[in-house]
Amino acid sequence: MTKAQPVYEGDSLLLTRRIRNQTFLLRPSKKLNNLIRYVVAVKSAELGVPIHAICVMSNHWHKCITDPLAHVVDFQRDCHTFIARALNAMHGEFESIWSSSPPSRVTCADPLTLLQKIAYTMANPVEAGLVRHGKSWPGVRHAWPHPPITIARPKEFFRGEADGGEWPEVATLTFTRPPGFENMSHEELAEKVAHAIKAAEENSRSKRTDKGQSFLGRKKVCEQNRHHRPSGRAKRFQLSPKIACRDAALRIERLRARKTWLHEYEAARDEWITGQRGILFPIGTYKMRVVHYVRCGDRST
Repeated sequence: MTKAQPVYEGDSLLLTRRIRNQTFLLRPSKKLNNLIRYVVAVKSAELGVPIHAICVMSNHWHKCITDPLAHVVDFQRDCHTFIARALNAMHGEFESIWSSSPPSRVTCADPLTLLQKIAYTMANPVEAGLVRHGKSWPGVRHAWPHPPITIARPKEFFRGEADGGEWPEVATLTFTRPPGFENMSHEELAEKVAHAIKAAEENSRSKRTDKGQSFLGRKKVCEQNRHHRPSGRAKRFQLSPKIACRDAALRIERLRARKTWLHEYEAARDEWITGQRGILFPIGTYKMRVVHYVRCGDRST
């Protein structure tokens, strides 16, 4: 059973989810790219979730966001649900798309860690040996300060008001400046983001060069069978970090706070199960608050 994870207003997060069996169901194409941009744009605006960076690989995707209203669970659920349903409709399929493993949600405890995760997200196609330069990736790959992208509603699956639906005719995917760099101008921070992405890509390229490994190339990426998967075995039973931080002391502090939160949450849940309906849950409680309307305390850290 997956342990509960707190959801706090204002947290910056790296979100990841993988495709079932590592298959290439998200292989880049014009229709798929527009579908994903559209869903993310609509849900980002609807739930108030700013996007800092996004990269959609053939068998998984990453997003760097900030969650000012503690809506990340709804955001992940809706994006995964509607992308899966629309993708199945596009290809006339009916099977599950996402891995049964829960989505990964890593809290970036400080601004520099968020910057590092943005660079990691954008360098992913290079790290995976698919393209030599991230800009060559044929799929969705954007980061602030990329200009807003306007996407027309895909013709398949989504219904507008005229057909009894609520999906807008046009959506705009915007990218938001990462928080925590208030002392830097727009231009200075944009340069810092670009430098971090470039350094991450160069590091990935040098590793492959040292091993004598080549890159697949964008043409072959687009020619891959959607139902194929990488030849190597995926790593299983690895640690699944929930906190990322460049400062070791701060990371330890946040891990201890998370452990305390989990202890308080489980104690409150156990009392609630016995019928104690007036019990106070720790702030950050999501499911019990949304489904059962439990009361929550103040954030202590």
